[in-house]
Amino acid sequence: MRLEHLCDVDMKYVGETVDMNPYGGAGGEWFGQLEGVLRGPKLNGHLHWANHARQREDGVWCPDAHGYVTTKDGAKIFMTMRGYNVRRAEPPALGSIVATCTFGTSDERYRWLNEVIAVAEGTRDAQANETRLRVFACINEMTPGIPRIG
Repeated sequence: MRLEHLCDVDMKYVGETVDMNPYGGAGGEWFGQLEGVLRGPKLNGHLHWANHARQREDGVWCPDAHGYVTTKDGAKIFMTMRGYNVRRAEPPALGSIVATCTFGTSDERYRWLNEVIAVAEGTRDAQANETRLRVFACINEMTPGIPRIG
């Protein structure tokens, strides 16, 4: 398998966020809306996501973000991200994000994304309200040409 760079994402939470521990114990839940910008060799545009993350008892956050991208050329693409955000204990208290991303679109120009599983790496600075990701398509080298990257 090889990785092909799709885009970099810079995003922030906008509006009200909700952080609670509805069931007691050491875990918790978080909900918020994110807006951001994608820039890269394959995807460029604006991102609108809702994230309903849960926090495991060991403190690891599990983002579960769903939303859409509006590309610079007007396409709409659904984009989902699930993974882990492990926070560093020492300052600066950055989160280390590793996640998978999937896509869906009816726009012919980007339909190739419907077969892509991508991986993302990034950081979350909660104090500055900044999340940065690098997103890469996973290319199966055992079956050349699938998925075909547009």
